[in-house]
Amino acid sequence: MAMTSVEDSYDGLAPFNYPAAGRQLQTYYRVFGDLKSSITPLICLHGGPGICHNYLLNHSTLTHTDSIPVIFYDQIGSGLSTRLPETASTPELWTETIFFEQLRQLVNYLGVEKQYDVLGHSWGGMLGSAFASTRPAGLRRLILANSAASKEWSILNRKQYRKQLPEEMQDILDKNEKAGTWDSEEVGMVMAEFSRRHICNVPISDDEMASIRSGEEDKTVATAM
Repeated sequence: MAMTSVEDSYDGLAPFNYPAAGRQLQTYYRVFGDLKSSITPLICLHGGPGICHNYLLNHSTLTHTDSIPVIFYDQIGSGLSTRLPETASTPELWTETIFFEQLRQLVNYLGVEKQYDVLGHSWGGMLGSAFASTRPAGLRRLILANSAASKEWSILNRKQYRKQLPEEMQDILDKNEKAGTWDSEEVGMVMAEFSRRHICNVPISDDEMASIRSGEEDKTVATAM
């Protein structure tokens, strides 16, 4: 399948007004294709929470193969959208509501509110499902990719896969979980192995690595949620 270069896209910052955040926010977005065409655009919701959209950029091939306009954006608190590290002590800000409102405002800003599709991956699928349940005007289709039914089910599944790790790795996780030292080097090594086994068992692309690094730079959202 032919790849679409980022040179075939445009990006920008859309204003995001959310008074509870205490300051003006911005949403970073990147668009492939023509939003003024008659073809319904696809909005991609990335996983995490707390990483950026880059690892989903392969979906931009839809613009090349089917002329579908594709919209990517970084959820608030991640990537090139406004980050809010000062809210680490106020986790009550981080509910689905802030993400719903960000998506609504972006849809209106880009002028696609009359009709659009949503693809949600992982956490983005849970977000997309919850967003769709509000029956937003203009949402035509919801596509779920590798998404759990709920946060609770996601945690349960991870615990089950954790038990499949070698015993010494489980011991490392247990020890650091009790000590609250999840940032330790040994935990990082175990989680890298967990990822290779159960999250991504093919070589990691540059776009995927960019998303991983983005999440490591600021863990405010991931910790709060």
